[in-house]
Amino acid sequence: NPGKVPPHPGEPPTHSGTAAPLPADAAPQAGAVAPHPGVLFSCACRDVLGWGFAEGRLEIFYGAGEWLGLRLPHGAAPQVVTRLQAVTRGCEARELALPRGAGGRRGFRVDPSGVVTAVTRFSFAETAGLRPGT
Repeated sequence: NPGKVPPHPGEPPTHSGTAAPLPADAAPQAGAVAPHPGVLFSCACRDVLGWGFAEGRLEIFYGAGEWLGLRLPHGAAPQVVTRLQAVTRGCEARELALPRGAGGRRGFRVDPSGVVTAVTRFSFAETAGLRPGT
């Protein structure tokens, strides 16, 4: 049964499936199994770092650098992204290929949760658009 909700909170789903859009009035709840059939994943809004599109699926980055790839029904991605923008501090992720600067330094610092905390002025990272808090 694709989209099966785990039988006990905290256990991973036993089957993979597609993500079903939730009703507009539904609010995510941390630590609770969502009451809607077909819901595979739930996390607190504050834990969402960002999202991106890859190989026909939506990837959601959350927590300490974990990610989840979802295949959405055709045309559902804009609705999901609009909801993510409305309820999280995350943003669309971009992949940056950054050369190292003088001395082999990257030109930015990242905290344990994966958020950029500092960017060196005039570094390749700053030139590419990397900013603290992203």
